[in-house]
Amino acid sequence: MRTVSIINQKGGCGKTTVAINLSAALCELGRKVLLIDMDPQSHASLGLDVTYHDVQHTTYDLLKDPRIRVDDCCFTINQHLDIIPSSPILSAVEQELAGKAARETRLASKLSKLSGDYDYVIIDSPPNVGLLTFNALVASGEVIIPVEPSYFSLQGLSRLRETLELLENEMRQKVAIHVLVNNIEKRTTFSRDIVGELERYHNEVLLDTTISHSVKYKESVLRGVSIFGISRADKLQWEFLTLARELEERQTSLIETEDIADWMVRLHGPQVAGDEITFTLEAPGAKKVCLTGDFTNWSHEGLQMLRDEKKGVWTIKAHLPSGDYEYRFIVDDVWIKDPKNVDSVLNEFGQENSLLII
Repeated sequence: MRTVSIINQKGGCGKTTVAINLSAALCELGRKVLLIDMDPQSHASLGLDVTYHDVQHTTYDLLKDPRIRVDDCCFTINQHLDIIPSSPILSAVEQELAGKAARETRLASKLSKLSGDYDYVIIDSPPNVGLLTFNALVASGEVIIPVEPSYFSLQGLSRLRETLELLENEMRQKVAIHVLVNNIEKRTTFSRDIVGELERYHNEVLLDTTISHSVKYKESVLRGVSIFGISRADKLQWEFLTLARELEERQTSLIETEDIADWMVRLHGPQVAGDEITFTLEAPGAKKVCLTGDFTNWSHEGLQMLRDEKKGVWTIKAHLPSGDYEYRFIVDDVWIKDPKNVDSVLNEFGQENSLLII
């Protein structure tokens, strides 16, 4: 599964148009696609005639509620395309998650548990580089940056690439960058000059495909379909099919880390293999570590964990059936939540219990 974010902090560059129609083009090639609307304006949802009233859960619930899975939020457009709609309340997520641990990895954590058989996940991000965009970036192995032919877009592209470089250094994650010339009128000298500047400074990440300017996009949005659902849009359909094929040829790894198992642990802690769950905790200075939770009736003795003397890591394997489980570690008589699990819920004492969903 390849996860691709459509990003640009500049509004009006056609991110949503690209997200919708690239998703549709990939479906035309027979790929199964999940489109995630991460913009509170909900334009990707509206562009496919879907609103938050049509579903029980939206991207807001997906990021906010640890019990909500990706599958719980999907709305089926056709046999090849599903969408997770957005809603205006999504704009409140950044404030509500302020101070929360691993808030930038919430989407990545949910996608890592995805049970659906998708070839691509396409994420339409908001026109800024805030928490929502960072969630999209951390979850992605690739980004497409639509750039309209303007001086402001050129300047914004350089700054955005600096942000992606920062992400790579901080998260140990390599994100493949694809720059797409979008909404271009190829007959004008000015547009050709802008493309020349892009080739001069960003040629190594510039896509060969370009997308033309057209009023047909407005017609497709009005009808709540992609450009593949309207007539006399052959040129635009061909351009997006060309884009989809070019993306297919640019195969990249989703996440590059020193240890992919370590990356998964950092996303949501315990590792699930059938009914066997491996819990780990880094506590090199601890003398005794136990695992307790509702599966031990919150016993103070809990389940004794074993220490790897070389790494200072404590582990235990437990057999649990499917369900939701709250748990904590007891480190030398001190109760703590799992620092590597982003999913947690408040208990009756106002403290956080780690949440494991199998």
